[in-house]
Amino acid sequence: MDLLPFSRDRAPMPRLLRPVILCLALGAVVFAGYLKLVRDDRAAAVRELEALNADMTARLDAHREMIERLGRNRRLAHVEIVDQRPAPDGSIQETDILFVELDERGRDIARQSFTIPGDVVFIDAWTVQFAPEDVARGHPLRGRTLILLRRVYSDLVAPAHGIPIDTPGAIPPAYAGSDAARYEQRIWTHFWDVATDAALADAMGVRVAQGVAVYKAVATGDRYRLTVDDAGGMSLVPVPAASARAGADPS
Repeated sequence: MDLLPFSRDRAPMPRLLRPVILCLALGAVVFAGYLKLVRDDRAAAVRELEALNADMTARLDAHREMIERLGRNRRLAHVEIVDQRPAPDGSIQETDILFVELDERGRDIARQSFTIPGDVVFIDAWTVQFAPEDVARGHPLRGRTLILLRRVYSDLVAPAHGIPIDTPGAIPPAYAGSDAARYEQRIWTHFWDVATDAALADAMGVRVAQGVAVYKAVATGDRYRLTVDDAGGMSLVPVPAASARAGADPS
């Protein structure tokens, strides 16, 4: 039997398979490239999301810090009512006060005793306030309200006759040695110019400079903390009796 014709019929098959194999190989290469592209795109997307998340976290942290700065209080002094002496008519003739000035860390830096007539204690100061955005951003010179404590007096004494706390125009002990000392010295030296000259205040970045006073009717044993809000005002805040008895930090 002649097998040659059968062989001739079978010979073309390998040639027909080559294009198929080539197509499959090319398809595999294309598919592998596609998978790599997908993986690269996915990795790039993950990196972009991580970068966006880190940026958002940093922005939120900065925003929280800004809010914290705007709402931050710091203590200026402790005020304790040591004793009172009655007048013949039953009113309070005199009040003895212990005034303890504090540094930035809340440590005692100066103790003074005052005696005033009556029972309504006034504490006044010069204050310099800056733009909220400077406070929020923690500006090195204008990141907080500046305070120069000046006098203690009562409703029975004219402010001009009050008892001095700090020498007007000097840097308070709490600020001495700070990086902003020269800037503050310039402000205190020219305080009334800054307070009344809008152009000068603007040039120094000052929003408002003015004198303020806080006052309370007091009784023996009362304790207060004198605080300032970095965005603005000065306050005389009562210390809870339990904290006072325990000697706890009233902050």
